[in-house]
Amino acid sequence: MRTNIILLMLTILLGAGLTFWLDGSSNSKSNDVPIAPVEKTAEEKVPAFEFTDINGKTHHIDDFKGKVTLINFWATWCAPCVVEFPKLIQLAKDHPDTVIIALSSDIKDEKITDFIKKIPTVPDNFIIARDVKRKITTDIFQTFKLPETLIISPSGTISKKIVGDTDWGGQEIQNLLSSLSK
Repeated sequence: MRTNIILLMLTILLGAGLTFWLDGSSNSKSNDVPIAPVEKTAEEKVPAFEFTDINGKTHHIDDFKGKVTLINFWATWCAPCVVEFPKLIQLAKDHPDTVIIALSSDIKDEKITDFIKKIPTVPDNFIIARDVKRKITTDIFQTFKLPETLIISPSGTISKKIVGDTDWGGQEIQNLLSSLSK
């Protein structure tokens, strides 16, 4: 019995140490700016992809050309994503000409639909979809930390990349969306 307890404690300590070491190595830039320009040498066009929303309608990213579009990568199990979600819904309500695509990394549609049931209203310009097998999130956009949002210009180029929850009602975002809408 005593040996089992010692082995259990050693396993926990080893796991905790490994977790802190891996987190430390992946967060080498601890002073990241929440709103950062996407690193690119020229205007980077959004790669072509399509997705099916939670209502079963298929969309292609080109359907949104001519509009400012936000692609938000999130999940119901991600605490910062859950905190950010109502802010993005309010942003969609405040900017009806902006399209927000919320691509969830959840494994099951039921998790998303259960989450959405708790939200009073979702505007028409707010599209919720599950990224099946994270093909868009990781394969196309190499997004591994949630939440992450790409702001796409009306011409279909990536204007900004925002990692983490941000002040979606703040002046900086308002100015950015206004400048892209012109």
